[in-house]
Amino acid sequence: MTTTYRHSAAFNDLATLLTGQLFLPQDADYEQVRQLFNGRVKTQPAAIARCLTVQDVIHTIRWTRSHNLPLSVRGAGHEIFGRSLIENGVVIDLSQMRAVTVDPDTRTAQIQAGATASDLIEAAQQYGLATATGTISSVGMTGLTLGGGYGPLNGAYGLAADNLLSAQVVTADGQLITANAEENADLLWGLRGGGGNFGVVVSLEFRLHPLTTVLSGLLLYPLEQARTVLHRFNEFIATAPDELTIRSGFLQIPDGQTVLFLSPTYCGSLEMGEQAIAPLRTFGTVLVDQMQSVSYHELIHSNDAFTPKGRHGYLQTQSLDGFQTETIEALIEQGLPLPSPFSAINIHHFHGAASRVGVSETAFALRQDHLMVELIAAWEPQDDEQRYIQWAQNLSQALAPYAFKGGYINLLDEQEQERVRLAFGSNYERLLDLKQKYDPDDVFRSTIGHLAPHSLTQ
Repeated sequence: MTTTYRHSAAFNDLATLLTGQLFLPQDADYEQVRQLFNGRVKTQPAAIARCLTVQDVIHTIRWTRSHNLPLSVRGAGHEIFGRSLIENGVVIDLSQMRAVTVDPDTRTAQIQAGATASDLIEAAQQYGLATATGTISSVGMTGLTLGGGYGPLNGAYGLAADNLLSAQVVTADGQLITANAEENADLLWGLRGGGGNFGVVVSLEFRLHPLTTVLSGLLLYPLEQARTVLHRFNEFIATAPDELTIRSGFLQIPDGQTVLFLSPTYCGSLEMGEQAIAPLRTFGTVLVDQMQSVSYHELIHSNDAFTPKGRHGYLQTQSLDGFQTETIEALIEQGLPLPSPFSAINIHHFHGAASRVGVSETAFALRQDHLMVELIAAWEPQDDEQRYIQWAQNLSQALAPYAFKGGYINLLDEQEQERVRLAFGSNYERLLDLKQKYDPDDVFRSTIGHLAPHSLTQ
């Protein structure tokens, strides 16, 4: 598409079709609407269609295809690599479609595609219910689920994708279809961790679980004890109960000190939780102990202050079969000191219910116990980004010889296409067939196979 087309009156035709609003580069609010969670992303779409209804989505797909323009889809906008925006193309923006409806009798929740973890949990907690989410309140449930969905309840309830019961999807030809166990079951399989490669997901239905409060918080240990603590931690998680999922890693506290952290979440009784986490306090000298009983809603808001919208960021991921001496040394010797006060090493604990799902039951294929390591580089806009990016890439390369060959598709950049294929493993060919069935023209630029790496990431 030429630059002149970006200012063409042709977009007026699309604008008149929408209940929502169409934003063009010359509009005063365009930059604010364009902005993703990661301020580093500067992609300039030709138009952003902020949809309010499913019909808006249908109109935008049909209009965009009739004009042979590239298309991308944005959900809540909490995204690191900018794949939900497309240069000189049209963005279907679902961020205002955030309604949540909870049925306490069936313990299910129906959400629109722009709903965040906070939207869902706030509604569900009114009935004493919750489901598996990520660790940050502003993360969109759609994008999280389409890629899998690590979080503090994985041990007890599986991934976010494992709790997806059905979805409504607008296909590349503008048709609204349902994917559930009875209808288009193959598509539901693909949506459970296979990426948003097949259409625009406009609503999802999740299984909910009885849960109001959890035992959670931070345990901080001095850096010089990190090797000992991590070795003992590695032995501990081999027999951790399903109810206990523990993030770990390194962060910088306000006084400038870098510390090792363990962040347990226990989702059973408080008494059993205290017993379960007690051994963690013996692994080393606990500098800070913030463990307490909190509502699940409070828990997913507890990290918000560390992740403000607009800060620049980059990350790499590797998935490890537990901690070995070599990986502990790489994390400490190559990862520290952290490149900025905002940077961190964040390690997700995958076990329990998430590990008992068969490899072929969902598109998400890495179903054995593991640790998913996020190497998070973050900096202020005026800083030189190269040294932060280099830090994450160097540490990722140091861990790679000890890691699984695939990756977590929600957190892979456009240079890591081969890792996408490896992540799906034996499910890869089935996903290609699904892509061919539901989007043969590659309207939704896929992470799969030889297709364009700037995928649909809601």
